Amino acid sequence: METITNFRELGGLKNRQGEVIAKNKLLRSGELTHVSSQEQNKLLENYRLGKIIDLRSSKEIEERPDEKFKKAQYEHIDIFKNVEGQGTGLDDFKEIDSPEVARNYMHETYRTMAVNPSAQNGFQKMIESALSIDSDKSFLFHCFAGKDRTGISAALLLEILQVPKETIYKDYLKTNAMRVQENDKVIAQAIKEGAHSKTIDALKIALTVDRSYLDTFYKTVEEEFGNIQQFLTEELQVTPSMQNDLRSLYLANRK
Repeated sequence: METITNFRELGGLKNRQGEVIAKNKLLRSGELTHVSSQEQNKLLENYRLGKIIDLRSSKEIEERPDEKFKKAQYEHIDIFKNVEGQGTGLDDFKEIDSPEVARNYMHETYRTMAVNPSAQNGFQKMIESALSIDSDKSFLFHCFAGKDRTGISAALLLEILQVPKETIYKDYLKTNAMRVQENDKVIAQAIKEGAHSKTIDALKIALTVDRSYLDTFYKTVEEEFGNIQQFLTEELQVTPSMQNDLRSLYLANRK
């Protein structure tokens, strides 16, 4: 996709049992603010887009609203709705004034996504929404850059689909290759606006993903809740039955 940043589908990934995620079914991306009419049609026709989950804040949506897809449901789930002083939108990143602060900020953000009740509630709603689509439609979830809120959403869904952790990390790290052009534009604009060199260096860090950030999420989950499965079932209230239904919905040739 030329007009959707960091877009990719999760179809084709294999789980630990050798089952494969169905093609054109589970989609992730950055914000859908400037989608061309051609690519809108591609999403609706080729991918049979059924539902869009927007994980951004109300402020982000007001400033950069998604394009409207007439034939797809739209749902807003603000992951950081009741989280003070944290977020992973562009304006949040621009407030970070040094590389050291940027790294600490990102690690703290990933800890927050594991333990904050508002974030947990948001991820719970996202998973419940993934269950409530027609079997012949696709499910797309996104935030601003498609890397943090979207990255954890993808990790949780892939965990439910029993995809190996090494594959989850590989998909997560694809963001750095897929956001190069868009990140260059953001950096160039910040320089044009007179941002300090340390702020630019911090922005470069904040606009990328790092294996250690996802490590922080998993480590926090293990320290606080035991393991990712306990986190899913006890904190997010995604029951074994719901998880099995998700596998039936998104794994190819499964009933």
